[in-house]
Amino acid sequence: MGRRPSGALPVMRRHRPTNTARIVINGKVYSLGRWGSDEARMRFDTFIAAYVTSGRTSIDAARAALAAPTAAVRPATAVRAVVTPPPRSPAPTQAESGLTVGELASRYLRHIQETKPNYRGSSLWHGALAASRAVRPIAAMPAAAFGSRALAQVQQQLIDTPMPTRRKAKAGDEPPPPKHRSRRYINDVIGRVRQMFNWGVLQELVPDDRVKALQIVPTIVRGQTKARETKKRKPVRPSVVRATLPYLTPEMADLIWFMRLTGCRPSEAARMKLNRIRDRDRRVWRYVPRKHKTAHHGKQRHIAIGPQAQAIILAHTAGRSDDDFVFTPQRSVRPRQVRDGVISIEPTKPSPLVGRKFTKDAIRRAVARAIVKANTARKAEGELPLPSWTPYQLRYTRTKEARARGGRETARAVAGHSRATMTDHYAPENWGKAARFAAQHG
Repeated sequence: MGRRPSGALPVMRRHRPTNTARIVINGKVYSLGRWGSDEARMRFDTFIAAYVTSGRTSIDAARAALAAPTAAVRPATAVRAVVTPPPRSPAPTQAESGLTVGELASRYLRHIQETKPNYRGSSLWHGALAASRAVRPIAAMPAAAFGSRALAQVQQQLIDTPMPTRRKAKAGDEPPPPKHRSRRYINDVIGRVRQMFNWGVLQELVPDDRVKALQIVPTIVRGQTKARETKKRKPVRPSVVRATLPYLTPEMADLIWFMRLTGCRPSEAARMKLNRIRDRDRRVWRYVPRKHKTAHHGKQRHIAIGPQAQAIILAHTAGRSDDDFVFTPQRSVRPRQVRDGVISIEPTKPSPLVGRKFTKDAIRRAVARAIVKANTARKAEGELPLPSWTPYQLRYTRTKEARARGGRETARAVAGHSRATMTDHYAPENWGKAARFAAQHG
């Protein structure tokens, strides 16, 4: 195990025999609780706050700042931690002067757990986690004293501190260069910190003037800091998609082409079932997903399925129940040669480790692997490599085609956008019209 760089904060470690999370500070091992649990994350944040408060010298000097005390254990002793569930959030009373920023973050996370169903998959939960990590170095500061200057310091720390490297360099290779956070990500995290304090004001945990104080901090503008700029997502050429399909499994290739024909999101295509498709007696079918991006706003999503996409669905649902997923990893196998020379694409028995439906991350990884295989084959044949692309770019491609052929409102209906400005982001005004006008009258 390599040494931690000078000045770096301790990290959470996993003790596999007991499946517990631990942190090592000044040679002492502190048990945090069950690995991957919310209690372990909260205790980790508390220990880091205490360690920073003591000037990164001793954990004992800041023991009073710990919200939940945890005993130290010897490094060689295997301890099975018994985690006490955190108490429920107290009823809102008046602003608490002794409440720290770390305690406010813990209460905010606990509030999301208690009130939001399936919180782990929501952007609110992940944004709150990012906000709690951002304020970790000043978690011992009183929440009533957290103002514009403190938020600006958090913002500057996100700009200056590179992200931790997940991949370990191989023997003899140089370590990868540090990668800084993107400007859009930093602005989003700062907005999540404001959202956390807005909740604290609503619960009367912090003074009301904190909301106005945090609004003074401006967002980062392009080119003013060393924050990384992300590339703008653009449509992918249909020829590139066709060249990638042969290197996907038949099931995944049909799923990708279905997204290409409909412009739906990867998650919408992955969870599609036949019982969610309406108007199957008409020329154009209508897919109404139960879950989608704006379902929590009470909006309904309608995806038009034309004849080509209908043929893909019928090929995958023949002899199957209407409650089964149209695309499933259990059928996603490559053709294999049987002894008698017959090629079979159906597994004799699906593996119990394979899920019933794809995930958006699984679709993205499958496309990335297919591009690598395609470029390897194209390099051997002396052809140019394919550019990297993601499944979500198919939505941009379809929206751009809809706007070029049917106008702005058609593209808005295909993409299911509530605002026309979002359609302009996916499919800007057709450049070809401006070019033809300039050629004739310019």
